[in-house]
Amino acid sequence: MCIDEKTPERRHMARLFPSVTMVRACHRQGRLLKIFRFALGMATFAFLILAPSPLTASEATNQLSTTIEGFVTIITNTPVAELQAKGLPESARKLILARFDFSEMTKRSLGPHWKLLDPAEQREFVDAFTHRLLVAYGKTLRATGDEKIQFLREVRDGDEASVETKVLSPNGDETPIDYRLHELNGQWKVYDVLIDNVSVVNNYRAQFDRVIAKSSVEELLQRVKDHNPPGS
Repeated sequence: MCIDEKTPERRHMARLFPSVTMVRACHRQGRLLKIFRFALGMATFAFLILAPSPLTASEATNQLSTTIEGFVTIITNTPVAELQAKGLPESARKLILARFDFSEMTKRSLGPHWKLLDPAEQREFVDAFTHRLLVAYGKTLRATGDEKIQFLREVRDGDEASVETKVLSPNGDETPIDYRLHELNGQWKVYDVLIDNVSVVNNYRAQFDRVIAKSSVEELLQRVKDHNPPGS
C-alpha cells in the first residue's frame, strides 16, 4: 500500500480519506520512481559515452591496417639479399614514417632525460632513434609470405586508441603485437608498440636509463648512432 503515515495528522487523514491519501502517496512514489529511473538512465548513458569503448573496425584500425599491409607487401616482395644490402626500401620507409610518431616515441623512451637535450640534440636523437626503430620494426614484420596478420579489436578513449593484432605463422605460432596510437589532425599515429606484451618504449627507457646512469645523455646518443649501420 502507498500510504504515508509518518505524522499523527497524516495517519488521521489516512483513516478519514484512505482512498485519497493512498492516491496522493502513490503519485508521490510514482514521481520518485520516475526520477530514479531517469537518473539511472542518465548515469548509464554517461558511462557509455565516457568509458573506453571496444570497436571492431574504426578509423584508427583502418589507417593502421592500410599501412601495415602495404609495408608487409613491400618487404615480402623485396629479395632478402637486397634488404640486407640496402635496408628498407624507400616506399616502405615512407609508409612507416607517415603512420608512426617517432618524435613522441623518442620523448617517451628518454623520459625526463629528454629535457636535458637542446633542440638540436633532440632532433639528432629523434633521427638516430627513428633509424634504429625502423630497422627493428622491419625485422619484426619481415614476413615469409605465409604469415598472416589479424586485426583483433580496437579500444578507443578520446584521442587515444589501442589496436590489438596477432601475427600467425605457418607452424601455428602466434605473436601478439598491440599498437598504442593518438590522433593528430585526423591521422592516428603510433607512439608505442607492444610485442608479445612487452612495450618497446618501456624497454628502451630501461636501457637508456642504465646507460645514462653510468655515463651521460650525450654518450647514449653516440651509442644509438653507432648501432645504426649504414644503409640499414
